[in-house]
Amino acid sequence: NDPMKLKLLHKSPPVLCIENFFTSQECTSMKDVTKNAHEVNSATFTGALSTRTSTSWFCHFKDMAALLAKANVALNIPLETMEEPQIVRYQKGQEFSWHYDEVPPTQLENGGQRLATLLVYLTDIPEECGGGTAFRDLTIDGKPLVMNPKKGSALLFFPAFRDGRPDDRTLHRSEAMVCDTEKWIVQMWVHKEAYSAVLPDGNSNEAARQIMEDAISQLGYEQ
Repeated sequence: NDPMKLKLLHKSPPVLCIENFFTSQECTSMKDVTKNAHEVNSATFTGALSTRTSTSWFCHFKDMAALLAKANVALNIPLETMEEPQIVRYQKGQEFSWHYDEVPPTQLENGGQRLATLLVYLTDIPEECGGGTAFRDLTIDGKPLVMNPKKGSALLFFPAFRDGRPDDRTLHRSEAMVCDTEKWIVQMWVHKEAYSAVLPDGNSNEAARQIMEDAISQLGYEQ
């Protein structure tokens, strides 16, 4: 398999692209996880002003071994701080308007603030078809920073500082899909403190620890 390649897209706030985070086969198999996941019409936090028109599946940690293993070893993310992974599908005309990933101050009781957003693209989307992840206030080479979906690549950025203060420079959106194709992603947020899964029923990050460790071994990583 091709090795991961880390690219710094923006320095402050840091926005990183990780090429080859997933293999092509891992991207394909992720879609099958939705069969055992909790489907919702993609929602935002209560009171949010953003518009989201995609479909999301809240996934069991135990079904996401490759994601857990790679996030834990390659990115040094503790399992106990991981929010339940979500698989999201955008079809033609669907989008997620400008929004922050930070948790509202009144909803911090489970895990505290989100410190990081990890998003992995499961499909290739031509630039002319939309679907990019765009940051309103960040630029690269004088142009707005937009990450176009590339199968297997991951996007990592930080909606809050290490102390939990939100970083409002990370306002972003998922651009509307304008072609008759589907964009699939898997996303996971990382919290400041230990997080307890809410969906699906019976989901637990800690119960998936052995599954994650087995995957780490199978992938050939050293802990």
